[in-house]
Amino acid sequence: AVADAAFSIANDLSTWTNDDDAVSASVTLLANFSVAPTANTSVNLYLRLLNVKGIFDGTVPDANFQHTYVGSFPLNDSTVVQYITMDIGLPNSATSQKYEFYVENSSGQSLPAGWDIYVTPKAIGPHA
Repeated sequence: AVADAAFSIANDLSTWTNDDDAVSASVTLLANFSVAPTANTSVNLYLRLLNVKGIFDGTVPDANFQHTYVGSFPLNDSTVVQYITMDIGLPNSATSQKYEFYVENSSGQSLPAGWDIYVTPKAIGPHA
C-alpha cells in the first residue's frame, strides 16, 4: 500500500528497459481504492533513469526532490477498479535506456496493495 502523500517504487515494474528506444510511451495505472479518493485528485508518476553514465543512476524521487515528473493520473471518486492511461515522454540518455517508475499518492486515501503500472512504448512510424 502507498499512504497518502507518500512515494513508492512500482515493484511489479522494478526496472523497465526501452528496447525500442521509443521517445514516448502509453502508461496505465491500475488502482482499486477501498475508500474512494476525492474526485480529480491524482497519483503522480516519476521516472528514475538507470545507468545514466556507466553504472551511475538518477536520483530516487521523494517528497524533497521529485526529480523527473512525467504526469498525473486523475482519479475518480470511486471504489471500483480504475484503469487510467496517459502518454508520457521518455528521456533517453542511452540506447535501451533502463528506468524505474515511482508513484506519489495524492489521492487523500491510502492506495491499497495490488496497484500496478503498465508501460507500452509508442513508435512514431511503422514498427517491425
